[in-house]
Order: sequence, then C-alpha cells, then structure tokens
Amino acid sequence: MTLTLIGVNHRTAPVELRERLSISKGSEADVLRPLCSNGGIRGSAVISTCNRVEIVVSSESDNIIEPVVELLAERAGREPESIEKHLYVLRHRDAIRHMFRVASGLDSMVIGEPQIGGQVRDSYQIAKNLDTLDSTLYALYEQTLHVAKRVRTETGIGEHAVSIPFAAVELAKKIFGELSGLRALLVGAGEMGELTAEHLKGNGLDSIVVANRAFDKAVELAGRFGGTAAAFDTVGEQLAQADIVIVSTAAPNYTVTAEQVSAAMNERRRGDIFLIDLSVPRNIDPAIADIEGAYLYNIDDLSEVAEANKAKRLEKAGQADRIIEKEVDAFLKRLATQDAVPTIVELQRRLEDIRQAELEKCLRRMGPVTAEQRQAIEALTTGIINKVAHYPIIRLRESASAPHEGETIRETIRKIFGLR
Repeated sequence: MTLTLIGVNHRTAPVELRERLSISKGSEADVLRPLCSNGGIRGSAVISTCNRVEIVVSSESDNIIEPVVELLAERAGREPESIEKHLYVLRHRDAIRHMFRVASGLDSMVIGEPQIGGQVRDSYQIAKNLDTLDSTLYALYEQTLHVAKRVRTETGIGEHAVSIPFAAVELAKKIFGELSGLRALLVGAGEMGELTAEHLKGNGLDSIVVANRAFDKAVELAGRFGGTAAAFDTVGEQLAQADIVIVSTAAPNYTVTAEQVSAAMNERRRGDIFLIDLSVPRNIDPAIADIEGAYLYNIDDLSEVAEANKAKRLEKAGQADRIIEKEVDAFLKRLATQDAVPTIVELQRRLEDIRQAELEKCLRRMGPVTAEQRQAIEALTTGIINKVAHYPIIRLRESASAPHEGETIRETIRKIFGLR
C-alpha cells in the first residue's frame, strides 16, 4: 500500500487560491467519498486550515494523482494546469514525515504553534466518522498524533512557539505588567480574536465584554469566558471601560475610530489602552496610534513580535526533526510488517502443508516407528522448513523504506511458492 499527500500551503499558494480550495467543516464528505469511490484509492483524509489544504490517500498504485488534482481544480473553479504549479506531491516516506512535521507545528507559519495539532486530530475524527480511513491511514493518524505529543513533551517547543495570540499577550504584559484586574473588549467573533481572548484570560485578565453584530453569538461567546455581552452599537461606550481591545470582524471599514478612542481617553480614568487589530482589511483606524496613551498593533506587528523567539524555536525544531526521522523509520517498518503479514502467514501455511504431506509419505514407507523416532523426524522437518522460510521472511520485513520494492518482493515470493 502506498501513501500519497497532495496539497498547497502558505508557502506554495496565495491566499486567494487557498480560499478557493478550502474545505469547510461539514463538506468533507463531498471530497473524501468521491475519492474513495475511485478503484485505486483505499482510504482518504483531508486537512484544511487557513494556511493549508492537503489530501492524503492510501492506494495500491501511484496512479491516483490525476483524480485528486482534478477534484481540487473543480473546487477552485480552475483548470488543473493552473493549480498544478502550486501543488506539492509527497509519496510514502516523504508523506509520512510531512504529516509528523505538520502535526508537531514544524511546518506552520509560526513554528511550534499548537492549534495545528487539534486541527489534525479533527481531520482524523472526521475521516473516521465518514469511514474513509483504511488500516494504513488509520495507523498513520494514530502514529502522527503520538509523534506530535512526543515532540512537544520532549523538546518543549510549545514553550517557545509564538503564535499571533501568544504575541498579543506578550505585548500586553510589556505594557501593563500584570494582567489581573484588567478588562478586555472583544469586538467580533473571529477565531484569532477568540484565541487571543482565551490567552489573556488564561494569563490572569479578570473580565471580558463581547460585542458582535449577531447578539446571540456575543452572549454565547461571553458565556465561555465568564464575561458579558454588549450590543454592537455600544462599542464606543465600552471603550471607556476597556484596557485591552481586540477587534476581529469582517467589516469593510473601521469599527473602532480615532474619534471614539479620543473620547474614551478623555472620559476614562484607567490609564493606557491597548488595541489589537486582527482584521484584514483593518478594522481599527491607524490614526489611533497618534493618541497619547493608546497602543495600537495590527496582525503584521504581531507577526514581527512572533519572530523574536525564532532562534529558540529553530533550535527546538532541529531536535524535533531528529525525533521525527526516527519515528518515520519505525513507522515504515511497522507498515512493511503489516503489508507483509498476509504473505508471511500464507508462506508458513504453505510450507507446513508441504511438510505434513511429505512427512506422511515418508512415515508410510518406513512402517512403524516409536514416539521418540517420530518426534525426531518432526523436529528435523520443522527445522528444515523454518530455515527455508527464514530469509524470505526477513526480506519481507526489511522492505519498509521502499514500498515498491516490498511489493515486488511479495509478488515474487508468492509466485515462487505458489501462493494465492
């Protein structure tokens, strides 16, 4: 069985193409089930995030790239030729290594970011629920999650991984020192804003107010933080009470203006205000940066802060890659053994049938023998059969790193010994 991974990520494709290829939650069946109906594909799964769209398949041959590319092109509304230059195709060992690195956060825009581990786990669960995993992909995902946990535990890469939300918290600490006793205003229910609020709350921030155009969504999100919901049109009023403002909406214009912040600074008695704009396009007026006591950062600023710990993260990443290489070798051996087991069992059964048949012929010609003599003949013939099978079985188990060679060896042995 061969593993193949085909996809795009933030390094190979622009955001416009990634958006077109994106597979939203609930629509995975539209991709995975058609793939599994292809005669050569035995299992399939998909990882779709803002930075990557990857399809991994298990198949009996390599001739499965074309249907996968055609499916991706159809989703993007493009001709296959127009997206091929953005795709990477990884086979077997390289695909396994890539899965391990992705889940460990080593292939992310910010090395070591923790969210991708949960996204890979979700990918696994979705494919399981859709019944599109074969035994090979099932084993791959189980090992991938194990490796990701081992990497984070043994290297501590998560301690130095600076995601955008983490960078926001670090900046807030530099401005305010302790976060306890502070109040945050979350405008919009964007994922990045939500994650930033979670980090702030986890670092001692006391209260959060959530303002969203859909008020029921604000109520739901505020409940998660033990906070309160506010009507979207009261954002200007809320600014006077907020120490930290996180804006993440899809609005095409500014939802927080310089006039609002200037008025809030005149009214408030709470000192400095820290504003984080996680929206694209920006939702906080850049002119706010000129207001005394107002500290404004956008997503690009936070990306720069995230790079501050790059040396530490890269050092940990090198250690993680060494762990991953060993895990890849171990998993390939496991796969080879898994693929070889049916042939090994049939070979042993075939040789035992031959031994039994020939032994009975021999004993009929010999006439009566004692129990001790029969036991000695049994041991002799069993030893011969074991020695005959020894090297074929070793070669079957050792063909891990080259799946095509392993398949050739299995077919050769089956033909030589007349196996089905």
